[in-house]
Amino acid sequence: MAQYVQDYPATVTAAIGRFRAVILDTTKDKSASPPGAANAKAFGICQDEYSAADSTNGRVADIRVSGISTCVANSAISRGDQVRIADTTGRLETAAATTAKQYQVGIALTAAAAQGDWLEVLLTPGVQIDT
Repeated sequence: MAQYVQDYPATVTAAIGRFRAVILDTTKDKSASPPGAANAKAFGICQDEYSAADSTNGRVADIRVSGISTCVANSAISRGDQVRIADTTGRLETAAATTAKQYQVGIALTAAAAQGDWLEVLLTPGVQIDT
């Protein structure tokens, strides 16, 4: 099966885990950062693991900004759920049922049973939703 994706090359400003959501760093061109809080506006999903040393030596990260990406769950997620950033490590969770102005990362194409599970997500970063 062909996958149509777009990755953006960016430096990372801090350590970030593989398949974790990142935000666009507004202090430095072409850079991405771990999210500062839950429900941050996602820029994309980091495709590899980057250490604190990588963030200072200019190593370029592949940030998936469109298409389908593997992601890390923070809790159980059902197939078809709208997902958002759950925490500062970039894990994902189901968008809250009654919360306005959430930033969707995407739509879960597969399920996750528990924290740390991988799931596939159709990316729609930066879309604001009201549930």
